[in-house]
Amino acid sequence: MYKFIETMKTVKFLAIALAALSMSFSACKKEEEKTETPKVAGSTLLTGKDWRVSALTIVSAGGTIDVLAAMQACEKDDLQEFMANGNIVNKAGATKCDPADPDTEPGGTWAFLDNDTKFRVIDGDTSIAEVVELTATKFRVKLVENDNGTVYTTNATFVKN
Repeated sequence: MYKFIETMKTVKFLAIALAALSMSFSACKKEEEKTETPKVAGSTLLTGKDWRVSALTIVSAGGTIDVLAAMQACEKDDLQEFMANGNIVNKAGATKCDPADPDTEPGGTWAFLDNDTKFRVIDGDTSIAEVVELTATKFRVKLVENDNGTVYTTNATFVKN
């Protein structure tokens, strides 16, 4: 089964992690009292659902590579579930590249850092991505890496399946 994290390893970049952006709003009452909407924890938005990659690019001084466009159709429908216990489960999508591939397999571990502004994935390598956006149906992360003086920025967008 072709997994997103393995895709990044194949192109010699660290795995893209997912992350959460929590929002808090304040409102004023007539009596000038301020109340805050409770902050939704990133883990609440991220866990309990399957996520599919909908955009994946790598940008460097040499240009932009559309990694998703280079993936096979049987890879593009693969899913990841971020479990509440910190584990990642990779799931085969509706079409498998090899019918003998398992339906699910371990994908490493994840954790939020710095008040849900960073997302760490450990899958043999450790990657820490910046959380750009996380809602109930979409999340985006950005990973900046320096490989011997060349800076690569990986942008990934995931959608709830």
